[in-house]
Amino acid sequence: MGDFNAKVGRQEPSTTSFTVGLYGLEETNEASEQLEDFYLEHEMALANTMFKQHPRRLYTWTSPDGNTRNQIDYISIVQKWKTSLMNCRIYPGADCDTDHQLLVATVKVRLAKRQRQHSIQPLNLEELREEKAVQFAAEVSSRFMALEAAHDEVTPEDLWKGTKTVLLKVAREMIGSVKSQKKKKWISDNTYTVIREKREAKGKDKNRYQELKAEVQ
Repeated sequence: MGDFNAKVGRQEPSTTSFTVGLYGLEETNEASEQLEDFYLEHEMALANTMFKQHPRRLYTWTSPDGNTRNQIDYISIVQKWKTSLMNCRIYPGADCDTDHQLLVATVKVRLAKRQRQHSIQPLNLEELREEKAVQFAAEVSSRFMALEAAHDEVTPEDLWKGTKTVLLKVAREMIGSVKSQKKKKWISDNTYTVIREKREAKGKDKNRYQELKAEVQ
């Protein structure tokens, strides 16, 4: 990531650069050269200059007074993945509490399927206390003695496998596994309600909007 504040403009069809597309905003500045050099060096492209959009879908920043609009935020993608881009545009109606607009790229990538591995339930170690801990130690010691009697000479690998098997088997028998718990939502339903109220107040009641913004935060 980088804060270049670069305005790259648009590429002319006759140029050979693959960094900037044909559909950026026309205005450029000096910082654009640094940004383009960086992307050329790393073989990357600016996604939101690759798709023809209405100008209001291109500018990513609006000045506080609303009079100046620029395209200074970009989504970049490595050249070899550029054909995976389906679209890239801003959503001016999104309520993001900032003078920057929400910029979204749609990407379609085909990935190889992976076999899903079965997750191992963690042991309920909270139960391994006081009397149960003493019982666990005695049972493990007893089984280790039986393991040693069965094998006079073992390799380090065999010794490790036997030790691991004994420890896990006794633990599961005596303390069991932790039952999986459903994760709590990180945003409550009440917060979502206030977010909707804040969105409705935007542009209508500035004081109410600021109050709701503070409550959401």
